[in-house]
Amino acid sequence: MRRLTFFIPGLFGSGNAYPDDFPNAPALHWFVNKGGYQSLKRSSFSYSLCELFGLLGDDEHDQPIASISRLIDSNQYPDGIWLRVDPVHVSADGNRLKLTDSSQFTLTQHDALEFASEINNLLKPYNLEVEVPCPTRWYLKFNEDLNLKTKPIDSVIGQDILPFMPIGNDKINLDQLINDIQMTLHDLPININREEEKKLPINSVWLWGYGELPDILNRNWSFVFSDEILAESLSMLSATPFSKLPQGFNDISGKKSDYINLVVISDFDKFRYYYEFDEWVEMLMDYEINWFTPIFEALKRKDIDEIQIETDINSITIDQNTKYSFWKRKKRFIS
Repeated sequence: MRRLTFFIPGLFGSGNAYPDDFPNAPALHWFVNKGGYQSLKRSSFSYSLCELFGLLGDDEHDQPIASISRLIDSNQYPDGIWLRVDPVHVSADGNRLKLTDSSQFTLTQHDALEFASEINNLLKPYNLEVEVPCPTRWYLKFNEDLNLKTKPIDSVIGQDILPFMPIGNDKINLDQLINDIQMTLHDLPININREEEKKLPINSVWLWGYGELPDILNRNWSFVFSDEILAESLSMLSATPFSKLPQGFNDISGKKSDYINLVVISDFDKFRYYYEFDEWVEMLMDYEINWFTPIFEALKRKDIDEIQIETDINSITIDQNTKYSFWKRKKRFIS
């Protein structure tokens, strides 16, 4: 079996903000209209990616995203219990507080360390310290289990944050701590400068991905290609060969033996929350040229037996029998 699975959340935009007059993408259009099609709903990129690697979560515990992603960010084994403390911008939207993540702002390592230094002053009484191996991914290690339950940041973007705030035991008053962090960040000169430069101020953090590194995972894939750090970390955890996402499909299509490969593309994920139609169309055309059209040709040549396209709103399956499915009715791209 020569099978490719593509995980591309946000491929079809926000799911309701984009018009039915879909851009001219013949190969993708053919996949959607001729392939086996299932509507679904995935709210979290990170949690869905874990599931593709066989790491299944439950309602009582977080998926331990912090310890998993830190495998790559720190280049060392993340012993202990970890929490992501990601910088965000929170804005008032009527009676809501809306979260904006790092896909909508830039942050240098120098500035990230300055923000973290101020937060660490608040954490000293708890004997805790934020680590900043990456400007937009911050980490906190706990010496004891606080039984935290959080929501992944990619399921909260653009929503009112109040129903999704983290909860835990009473060893740390999380509500008070987050409020103190927000008050501290609000008046920092660095944030005042950001506002003067028309940049979003970093006025809060989002706590998520709590837990210890899980055991070694079973290997589900022959090879993984991705531009996403979590996919790289999960590949390491499952002893799966990994490579950075290449320019296009032709850069990975030379394999002649059987394979079951996973291609994880995070470029589109931001379009689930942020309406940027022109940017979305431009990116879609790039992937139509460099990925979907070559895949369509490879399927016709029988170089591939099956293709699976997984997004946040649908699952599309194309195999060697698909080309004979002329009776299938035309489907809407956005369900």
